[in-house]
Amino acid sequence: MLVGLSLSLSAQVVKSTTVGMHNGRKCYIHIVQPGQTVYSITKLYGVKEHEAILKSDIHHIAVDDTVWIPCTDCVVNAQAATKAVSQQPEKKEYQFVVVEPGQTLYSLSKKYNVSIEDLNELNPELRTMGLKAGQTIKVLGRAPGQQSAVSSQQPATNSQQAAGNKQQPATQAKPAGRQPAAYTPKAPAEPAVVSPLIEPGRIHVSLLMPLHLADLDKISTTKFDIDQRGKKSYGAFEYIQFYEGLLLGMERLERMNCKVVLNVVDITGKTRQDIETSINTHDVMRSDFIIALLPKEQFDYAAEWAQRNQIFIVNPLAERDEIVEGNPYVFKCMSSVEGEVNELLKMIGGMSGKPHLYIITSGSKNEARLRGIVEEKLKACGDIAYTFFDWAANSKLVATMKKTPNCFVLNIYDVNRDKNHIQVSTLLNRMAAAKSSGVTLVSLDNYLLKYGDIDFAQLQQANYMTVNTELDYNDPSKKDFIDAFNNLFKVDPIGAYAPMAHDIIIHFVYGLKNRGTEFWRSPNQSSVPGMLCPMFFSQSDKGHGFVNESAVFYKLSNFRFQPISGRY
Repeated sequence: MLVGLSLSLSAQVVKSTTVGMHNGRKCYIHIVQPGQTVYSITKLYGVKEHEAILKSDIHHIAVDDTVWIPCTDCVVNAQAATKAVSQQPEKKEYQFVVVEPGQTLYSLSKKYNVSIEDLNELNPELRTMGLKAGQTIKVLGRAPGQQSAVSSQQPATNSQQAAGNKQQPATQAKPAGRQPAAYTPKAPAEPAVVSPLIEPGRIHVSLLMPLHLADLDKISTTKFDIDQRGKKSYGAFEYIQFYEGLLLGMERLERMNCKVVLNVVDITGKTRQDIETSINTHDVMRSDFIIALLPKEQFDYAAEWAQRNQIFIVNPLAERDEIVEGNPYVFKCMSSVEGEVNELLKMIGGMSGKPHLYIITSGSKNEARLRGIVEEKLKACGDIAYTFFDWAANSKLVATMKKTPNCFVLNIYDVNRDKNHIQVSTLLNRMAAAKSSGVTLVSLDNYLLKYGDIDFAQLQQANYMTVNTELDYNDPSKKDFIDAFNNLFKVDPIGAYAPMAHDIIIHFVYGLKNRGTEFWRSPNQSSVPGMLCPMFFSQSDKGHGFVNESAVFYKLSNFRFQPISGRY
């Protein structure tokens, strides 16, 4: 057994015999195997770490990534060289632009339709020095009127001559590896047309959600089935607490003399035709507004229908802001990233001494949008000292934090779930070493919900703050809701479904009852009785929908989350 294991291990570390050309240099072409690191690979070939040329980010390699090891006495294999060249992107065209006052990487990426990562790769100094007005940077693509680098004046290749000197169209090779789909924001539509209420004195609401009522007769209530399978085995139970929270909200509205007519539509189909058939056959046209708790594609179909028929539609739990783009009838109720960053910076800016803010990043595509938003908001504030800290230098983090006591650390590192988990654990260990410096850790994702094995004590020691969307049982202001829900349904509310449904029905019905259709033009209210969490909607353009910019940050104290911000 030991011999077999030894042979298996040795097979994984054999040097590659494939040789190709990389930027004019002869190189071994090594494909990364499980368990290998830059150090172990360079040791195998007898070179220094800095000599390795990586296909991917220099700080992270993954299985099947390509590593090029320069060599002097190796012989290039023609087939390998051809393959190696084909894996590399052709030289891209770029233009030089001068940064204008107020511009950020985020705004530049939108203006020139490029990613923030592309800007950083073309301008490495941005990672360390940041972006400044008057600075000249490279941007992918030609300036208007600029001649292409591949033009008809170039000499024809042999293959073109053989084809009768016909000029072939130039094509640009895609970079090796999987590339994320380009995101193109939707253009604003015409402003929403506000229709009169269906009926004076009563608000008509349609609820679209997958209740799976047709499957109710399949549910077994035997003890064995309940113990072995549980409620999660049945789709009928998945969103039931959202429906129950909405019913509780309607009960409270009745006590406030707000009459509601609820039309429940059980949406189980997945195609556009399925969704529109369900909507059209269940009288959804007779609605003052729609609440749609649906997965991504189904909601998009329902939102398009609502836009065509000029009915406002509310999304309770989607996190993506794209749902409001180009559709002025959509309301996004989950707090936006922009709102969360605004709330955080408002807190920091209001503190005495103006704490320094460190933003921990990986430079990956996953976090590019969030980094752009943070950078844009910080520059708009103008009075908060901040530093973007590359996690690749995390060994220097403790010394850096100690130079600025009582600082804040916003962790936006995002590579993939496994690496994120490891990074959070390492970060907590680093912060434990700097606990005397009064550092506060902030994340926009709740680590207690995201990682079940996170060290609770270390989080508290790090003065941890986060946006909390779950129901807080320790908040006295939520006790009345929890008791009422338990009395009505004989079970405690769990998670965000019930409180979100409760708040949505109260906010929108109460607003329409008291202000009529004028509510749709300015859907914010200074005081709404019975709501658990604030909602403050904004609209970037009259042709886009509304986004909830209200965010509540909680701080972990005495092993409980305590609210420390938000509109109350």
